[in-house]
Amino acid sequence: MRQTVRKMISRWGVLLVAPLLAACASPSVPDQYYLLSPMVQPVSPAPGETTVIGVGPVTIPSYLDRSTIITRSAANRPEVNSGYRWAEPLGENINRVLMDNLDRTGVAARLEVFPWNSRDMVEWQVVVDIDRFERQADGNVNLIARWKLVHFQSGEIVTAAKYDKVSTPADQTLDNAVIAMSSLLADLTAEIAARIP
Repeated sequence: MRQTVRKMISRWGVLLVAPLLAACASPSVPDQYYLLSPMVQPVSPAPGETTVIGVGPVTIPSYLDRSTIITRSAANRPEVNSGYRWAEPLGENINRVLMDNLDRTGVAARLEVFPWNSRDMVEWQVVVDIDRFERQADGNVNLIARWKLVHFQSGEIVTAAKYDKVSTPADQTLDNAVIAMSSLLADLTAEIAARIP
């Protein structure tokens, strides 16, 4: 009886351990990392330009605030793409690219990132709240954002607008989806830069 029990235990042990050993033996695919990139063509600032622009805060929805890249497989179903990751927090990446794009437009003598202090002499503040920024179920990338331009000293909101545009990637890969996301950020930047006095 004891031998029968031992044989059963050893057989079950082998059956339980075998899948674990197989999983450990299979080669793992390394994660792929992505960054949004500035896409505005550099322009020299106008001679005598003294405008100081502060960028931020820039907010994103909490479901996008993760290291893995999110896409949508349906209208109400975000999908986590394991193995495809942002190389830095998405909110920080968006903020940095917006600043770089704005710098390339030549509208400011200097840019400051939020939060800044009174010694930075910020004249205009750009605030961006992103509502949606991911590849959709149809393969297109959608950026929906509300932005405002604030005269920093007075606190007056000079311009407030909603941005809602779609970009079609060259193909269905995440590589081209991220390029499309970068192009939408460049377009948003151009819209904002055009409204800065």
